Amino acid sequence: MSQRDDKNSRSRSVAASPAQSFLRSRSTRFESLRPAVEVLSLPNQIHDLLEDAIIHGDIEPGSRLLPDDIALEFGVSRIPVREALSSLHEAGWVQIRPRYGAYVSQRSLRELTHLFEARAGIEPEIARLATNRRTPEDIETLRRVVKRSVSAAQADDVEAAFHASVDFNVAVRASAHNDVLAAISLALEKRARFYFYPIAKTLAGDWAQRQNILVDIIESGDSDLAAERARDHMMGTGEDVIRLLDLDPDN
Repeated sequence: MSQRDDKNSRSRSVAASPAQSFLRSRSTRFESLRPAVEVLSLPNQIHDLLEDAIIHGDIEPGSRLLPDDIALEFGVSRIPVREALSSLHEAGWVQIRPRYGAYVSQRSLRELTHLFEARAGIEPEIARLATNRRTPEDIETLRRVVKRSVSAAQADDVEAAFHASVDFNVAVRASAHNDVLAAISLALEKRARFYFYPIAKTLAGDWAQRQNILVDIIESGDSDLAAERARDHMMGTGEDVIRLLDLDPDN
């Protein structure tokens, strides 16, 4: 194959990739953000956009991320792109293979199991603190989010159900009034979204029901029961995700 043929083949491969399609759809959105941010924040902006796309499946596991193409689509140099890919690698979203490039991480049964084991250890304490520290305003916020979850499940709206689930966890963390636990919980939950987003539609109704029960318990003041329910919810959700994703046990 000639050098020109090889270049043309590579161009066709890139143009047809899920990553490239996503970048083209997001470049206008990113361009509108650029005047509002300083150059030093560009890696964070790119990181967040790519992370969101990976979580929502816009860029599929195993997809190659080409720094030159990302830089071209976003209208930036390769430096912030490489920094963004490096931070994505550190966070586990991307695997960087020497001489081969950056690829979106595959879903792993091992990581999924570890994630929900960790969350099952942390979320009960957050629920316990939320029960002891919640304010009337916190309860109102939790109730509003549960209503959104119920409506989303009834409407079979997977995006609304997913975002309501995320906001419910935010509200529970806020009710606990512990910034350190909130930061740890958020980091674990964000990674877990990579796993439960593909099956959110199936679990939406169950999430709404479990959320409603937990809010009732938090409002009642029974911190031990709240912790127990939170742990059961984490382990139950983890088991559901493992079953529905049918992940390879060897990974």
